[in-house]
Amino acid sequence: MRYLIFPLLLVASCASTSPAVISDNSGAANEPIEIALSLYIVDETDDSNSDLSSQRDVAGVEQIVERIQAIWRPAGIEFSIAAISRVDASTEMLSSLASGETGGFLNGLYNGSVALPKVSAINGFYVRSLGTINGIAPLGSGVFFVTDEPSVHDERVSSHEIGHILGLHHAIDDSNRLMFSGTNGMDLVEAEISVARYNAEGIASGAR
Repeated sequence: MRYLIFPLLLVASCASTSPAVISDNSGAANEPIEIALSLYIVDETDDSNSDLSSQRDVAGVEQIVERIQAIWRPAGIEFSIAAISRVDASTEMLSSLASGETGGFLNGLYNGSVALPKVSAINGFYVRSLGTINGIAPLGSGVFFVTDEPSVHDERVSSHEIGHILGLHHAIDDSNRLMFSGTNGMDLVEAEISVARYNAEGIASGAR
């Protein structure tokens, strides 16, 4: 049996007493760090039209990717897209995800019952429902999930969860920031960029 190994990531503090917001031009000063990213639309096994299957399509996810790139470009982080495709998961796994529980799906990744065409440093899954949350990135998994109908922009949820994988914590003092929960804020501050780039370098080099 073949097991998939997903990277464990260093989680570092991104607190700043006087955070400076990074503009869209600031990334030019940072040499780009490239990270492999695979994105998957998740269907119920043998029934892509079920209530548990994602209603997204590949073209829609490709558009999300373009906007993810735009959000992270100021930090000098770019994503090399290894795969955008559909995958199947069992009714039990998707029912658990619809309750906000990710353990069963993650176990399916580890034991091979959820087969991925390409395992990347970061792997994102677009699913029909995650209960009451927009997205989640289980700690240390290199994986994130985004629901079909988040309360904020798709690219914002995806980029926020990628931020967690890159070691960023929730911001609590500025709703314009990417890491503030539940808004469409997309700003990154200098401390967050430093942490994200540090972890991105580790991922790109295989150290994490």
